[in-house]
Amino acid sequence: MSDEETVAFLAAAPLLAGLDRGYLAELARAMRERTVQEGELLWRQGDTAREMVFVVEGGVSVSQHLPGDRAVQMAEAGPGDTLGEIALLDGGENTMSARVTETARLLALGRADFTALVARQHPSAFTLRRRLVALTTARLRDRLLRLSDSLVGDASGRPAEDVARPVADLEYCGAPDSKYVRRMATFHEFDPLALWGFLTAGRYALCPAGRRLVAEGAPSAACYLTINGAVEKVLVRGDRRIRVALAGPGRAFGYENLIDGDGSPFTAISRERALLLVLPREQFERLFHGEDAGSRVFLDVIQRDLATSLRQTLRPHAHLAASV
Repeated sequence: MSDEETVAFLAAAPLLAGLDRGYLAELARAMRERTVQEGELLWRQGDTAREMVFVVEGGVSVSQHLPGDRAVQMAEAGPGDTLGEIALLDGGENTMSARVTETARLLALGRADFTALVARQHPSAFTLRRRLVALTTARLRDRLLRLSDSLVGDASGRPAEDVARPVADLEYCGAPDSKYVRRMATFHEFDPLALWGFLTAGRYALCPAGRRLVAEGAPSAACYLTINGAVEKVLVRGDRRIRVALAGPGRAFGYENLIDGDGSPFTAISRERALLLVLPREQFERLFHGEDAGSRVFLDVIQRDLATSLRQTLRPHAHLAASV
């Protein structure tokens, strides 16, 4: 493909549609095209993530390996779809294997180029970050739906808890010591001024152990960030309760509904006394749609949390699938 053809393809891809043509031209120059034959692996589960790919032609199957040398197909990708971006977001390993099912023409973007383009202070880079967040949220919901279908219990597939039951009342308090917050691993690499712009956008609150903060299937009142303590993200069906993720210090929860308008994909319950940063919808919208340094920190925190949550949901899914 010529550079012009590559830009035209990227401009039509759902992830990039409507972005600045100059930004897409830079992206096109950083990509390399290759053809992969049917049956070949793009990468194996557990490999260090080195690239993301756009499927131009053909098809790719994504599968998760299970104990006992088993595998389960999790998704299929065709023209215009992307693969591998989640592992690049958090710098980890590929969570699944990707195999070509129909001879495929691909455009690949390496880790360094991906990081540089997403990190730029450019309106299109902020738009791309938001779309990656929305894409990852959709994949998390799909993963949780698959996990929910694996649970034995409520035949209707709805959560066993009454979603109309009110969530916990919070005791609002003063902000923690900024030095303590900056020492948290999540925030080590951020500019202190940008970080403080994000951390002062909401209010701080204390929550006792065992309180429900977000109900599965219901709207979330706010996006929450755990400063200390821990909050469990769980699925409850009948007498089954599966913890799908843990929001410890520096981890967020409650934002999925604020991103896509659907109900919360899980119930969030404080495991121990927790100090939380509470960002109501208005503050969430300002940070999520902003294009300043504070919004960049916020989007990065959400992206990392989504990638980590996706990895954590694979463990219970693999355990349940292997036991079938």
